[in-house]
Amino acid sequence: MTNGANIPLHKRLQVLQDRFVERAQGDIQTLCNFADLIDRHHLERNDLVACYQLLHRMAGSAGTFGLPELGAAARVIEKQIKPLAEATEDSVDDKRDAVSVPASLAGAIRKLADLIQNPPQSKDSVAEPANDGEDSFGGTHGMQIHVMALAHSPDYLSGLVAELAVYGFLCDVASFSQPEAAVTRLKEHSGATIIMCVDSELDDVLSFRNENLPKAEHRRFPVVCVGHDGSFESRYRVAARGATAYFCEPLDMPEMAERIESLALERGSRLQGRVLIVDDDKELGEHYSLVLSRAGIKARLVSEPFELMSELSAFEPDLVLMDVQLGGYSGVTLARLIRFEPRWLGLPIVYLSSEDNPENQLDALAKGADEFLVKPVTDDYLVRSVRIRCYRARQLSDLMNRDSLTGLLKHSLIKQEVDKELARCRRSGHPSCVVMLDLDHFKRVNDTWGHGQGDIVIRTLANLLRNRLRETDMIGRYGGEEFLLVLPQCEPRIAAEFIGAIGKSFAELAFGVGDDSFQVTLSAGVASINDFAVADQAIEAADQALYERKHAGRNGVTIYAR
Repeated sequence: MTNGANIPLHKRLQVLQDRFVERAQGDIQTLCNFADLIDRHHLERNDLVACYQLLHRMAGSAGTFGLPELGAAARVIEKQIKPLAEATEDSVDDKRDAVSVPASLAGAIRKLADLIQNPPQSKDSVAEPANDGEDSFGGTHGMQIHVMALAHSPDYLSGLVAELAVYGFLCDVASFSQPEAAVTRLKEHSGATIIMCVDSELDDVLSFRNENLPKAEHRRFPVVCVGHDGSFESRYRVAARGATAYFCEPLDMPEMAERIESLALERGSRLQGRVLIVDDDKELGEHYSLVLSRAGIKARLVSEPFELMSELSAFEPDLVLMDVQLGGYSGVTLARLIRFEPRWLGLPIVYLSSEDNPENQLDALAKGADEFLVKPVTDDYLVRSVRIRCYRARQLSDLMNRDSLTGLLKHSLIKQEVDKELARCRRSGHPSCVVMLDLDHFKRVNDTWGHGQGDIVIRTLANLLRNRLRETDMIGRYGGEEFLLVLPQCEPRIAAEFIGAIGKSFAELAFGVGDDSFQVTLSAGVASINDFAVADQAIEAADQALYERKHAGRNGVTIYAR
């Protein structure tokens, strides 16, 4: 069997277009039958509603499949029929009663057939995503962040990237004298790459990026600049020239590592959102789903409204794209239905509809949705719009679900991840671990150096953990200076060795305060999730192992033993 993912995008879009044309030809024949009934004054109320629904669907989808004239013509007729159809739907009269329709509409309907004679070939208008991996938006861990210092004379930047490497970044230095080698190294890294330079060479670095990397890829290669002048004029000049971030001497290494981390999360995430498409036009819905999926956005189509709520729970989207009219169902009513459940009160709902009347749009928005996109939309516009909205939705979600200091999962959510992993272990039988991790003598850090420095230590450890753990691992701030980790498919011995290596790297970091500096170590307890009936017991076991480690001298890892 041929794997659909290996079929070129333009061929898959062409298949959908062929299906649409075949369906549209059948729909036009049905509409022509309605036109005959109009001529004979035999058009019944239920026929009028069916006619309106066919025209509404055609108006919204024809342009997407390369038939804008057909869509525009259908839209004109739809607008004329809409008041009659809405009056019919609200009427208590027998739906089989004949209804009076202007005779001119019959002729307009028949002319639709002339607009579908020579449909154009589909074009692949959406670029392939840089990486079709699974959802990696939950954190940058597992997405090896690459920091390349680019300079004419790399001596100064060499020491800087050496310091950054301690935070878990993959760092190297490239010279303008060997541009081919620099381009090769940039292109061979699938994760996020940050280009670093000094402010005096910013123009050369941006020119190098523009000349050697595809414009569509610039988002994945932001430029971080370092310099000696922290004045407003200097920062403004660097921003105007195109730098993404600017750091001034003396450099705050934890702050720089944190900023690089956030840039990687924003720019390097392979999955750029999860979108639930609710549309009864299957060809159009599949087209949207295909275009979004191939652009790195995970999409799922719901064609039957009664499946909506179960799909919401199963898919947990960042955004819902929904038609206003779904056959005999109203998208406006479905939006209100979604808001019945508190968990979906903050879920963005965007109507994707051929409705272009501003007053009708506002009325629909007032009943539960957030925005309107008017059909037809181009593939590129759809992708860009969805990316922006998904990114914003995830930012808001992070504000609710993530610790404000570290960006890690909050206490309750990381505990839920232990529950989920325990359930997965029971289904598949694989071993997994939970790790309780704590900073040693942290009260002494706060008392000696201040709570501000204590916050820097906590953020630094959070960044180090994200950069060293796998994409499948989950990290949460359990409370204060304690962290809870979930390591799927990992045996306790391996987990202990891995966390021990992270602890060694963390202990090498020096936190500067004026002319002074200090270092901090960490202790950890590891427990096998599989050994316990409930998640809380596994967490308690890891905490007990941590307690034993503290009493054994700290700065190390202890595995829980029954």
